[in-house]
Amino acid sequence: MQFKELEWKDIISDGITVCSHCEINLCGVIKMEFKINHEPKEDKYLLYCFGKGSLRRLQPEKYDSVELAKNAAYRIYSNEMSRIKNAVDYLVAEDCY
Repeated sequence: MQFKELEWKDIISDGITVCSHCEINLCGVIKMEFKINHEPKEDKYLLYCFGKGSLRRLQPEKYDSVELAKNAAYRIYSNEMSRIKNAVDYLVAEDCY
């Protein structure tokens, strides 16, 4: 299942993406937020996820590049959207009977 592309706002300094942010708001009911920060000491990118349930991560995940972190954020987003779609499909099917 393919969902829309995430729209990232990047902050670039000296040719390095130091911070990237993406926020999704579905009808004011479901909000997802992803932040990627560059950690210069380790030269890693830290992915933070905010939202409800399984979307929220207490510890950031580390990636070697901003592209890998964005791909991981898209996978998390797709999984969450699939869960929401399945729940809505179930509720709609139950109401039809």
